[in-house]
This record gives sequence, C-alpha cells and structure tokens, in this order.
Amino acid sequence: MDKLSAMQAFAAVARQGSFAAAARKLGLSRSQINRQVLWLEDELSVTLFNRTTRRVDLTHTGQAYLENIVPVLDNLANTEAQLQQNQQTLSGTIKINAPMSFGLTHLTPVVVKFMQEYPNIQVQLDLSDEKRDPVSNQFDMTLRIGPSEPNPAMIEHDITHTERYICAAPALLQRIGRVTSPEQLINLPCLQYGNLVHGNYWDLLHHNKPKRVRINGVMSSNNGDVLKQAALQGVGIAMLPSIIVGNAIGSGALVPVLQDWQPAPLHISLLYAPNRHMAPRLSVFIKYIQSAFENTDFCFTGTRQRV
Repeated sequence: MDKLSAMQAFAAVARQGSFAAAARKLGLSRSQINRQVLWLEDELSVTLFNRTTRRVDLTHTGQAYLENIVPVLDNLANTEAQLQQNQQTLSGTIKINAPMSFGLTHLTPVVVKFMQEYPNIQVQLDLSDEKRDPVSNQFDMTLRIGPSEPNPAMIEHDITHTERYICAAPALLQRIGRVTSPEQLINLPCLQYGNLVHGNYWDLLHHNKPKRVRINGVMSSNNGDVLKQAALQGVGIAMLPSIIVGNAIGSGALVPVLQDWQPAPLHISLLYAPNRHMAPRLSVFIKYIQSAFENTDFCFTGTRQRV
C-alpha cells in the first residue's frame, strides 16, 4: 500500500473527526480509508486512534504523529498547487530548430508530451539538416548532433549522446565479402554524410587512437535517413548514428562491420544564447528535454552480429 496515501487518510480522519467525513473529503469509500489507516498502524506498530461506536479520538501517539506529519503533508500540497499554478501561468512561444531525422523520430513525441503538460505554451519546431545559428535565425534554441564545438557566445547544454556504427546490408556483404580492415573502404562503395568532394573520408577510433580513413564515396546526402534507406538496399556501407540505424541493426536488416574501428559518439545538445533573464517557459522546456533524454540509451536492441 502507498504510505503517503495512508498518511493522508490518517490526517483526514484526525482533522474531520470521523472516517465517513474523511472519506467524503478525499473522494474515497469509508472502507478504503479504514484499510489505509489500519495498514499505517500495522506499518508503524502503534495505535493511532481510540475507536468507539460513536467517536474516533487520537491516541497520544497518534497526536504526536499527526503534529509531525502535518507540515510534511501541507508542504507537499503547497508544492503541488504551485506546480499546477506554474503550468497554468507559463505561456508564450518557444521556437526551436532541430535536425530532420532526430526531430521526427525522437524529439516530436517529447514536444507533444510537453505541450500536453503545459497547454498554454506554443512550440514552433523547425526541422532542417542545415546548421542554423539560433541568434540570426531568431530561434530560442537549436538542437545539435555532432562533436562539441565550444563557442563563448553560446551556451551548449549537453543532453545525451548517440553511438555511431559502420554498417551494411547482409546482401551487400555477401557480394563484397568480409570487411576486416578500414583500408578496404577505399575500394568499397560507401555512403557519405555531407559532401563527397570535401568529405571523402571517415574519422575512426582504434583503441581510442584516431585514424582518418579514405573511403570510396558513391553517394552522399545531408540526411541520415536517406543514407539508411540506401544502405538497406545494399547501395553501400554507411556510417550512421544509432538514433537512425539502431532498430535496423537490432533486427538484422543492417549488420555492423569493422567493430574495432568505430567512430566517436556524437553529442546531442541544446544551443542557446546566454540570458540572465531567461523566460521561465524556456527554463522549463530545457529541464523537460534534459529529463526526457538523460537516461535514454540510443542503441540498437538485440544481439549484435559480428562481421
């Protein structure tokens, strides 16, 4: 049984002077109130009330217990009332920019829940895979996925991170054979995020030592889901974050390769301009996003097949 509910039931009986009145006050049945108080007495191994057919009186122990818990219960009630008041009074618009794939799959559900809890706040969510400066584009904040880029003019609020995997469709691996060395990538079809002309290489880590590897880029895109679809069709080997390919790897539709040569994880962070008088709705939103993602493991589920 919930101890807090039992404490509230006990306090209601003590304040109202009867189990029936306490039941009406809390919107419960008399038997429910009685069970909660009996459970609390058993839990504490004390008698809280002297009961007769006509009266319910506190014992000395019950009186002492009531005096100790009333401040706790009142403080809890005041806190809940304040939170409800904040939810009702927080209002205005939050304008946020985020990458397309992450925004559609992961951020949108969180934003929807946030708006349900704070119905007076409007959210303008702009999804784009272009890096946009939050100040010049008049965003309250932008969500970035990538290496940390210190900027003294901005606050970078880390939320979580996402692993990245080099992976390919099983059908492609059957055609090209085992991939055992990163040097093979110069002769194998690869899918490159960004621009082929300026990015025909991958930065990998081997036992925490960095190594830049040339690749044979046959296709590029600034959207990870495009590259994922190409990888699923066997067009080439992709290097993509788990927020995009995690489920495909977990199901076996894509298979990790070169697992001893993996890229560094990517930071997922909120970027916004410093403001000593930040609007309360923005502070609440930042904390909400932090809480939503801080324990999220952006990784595939299932058994990893080693290739």
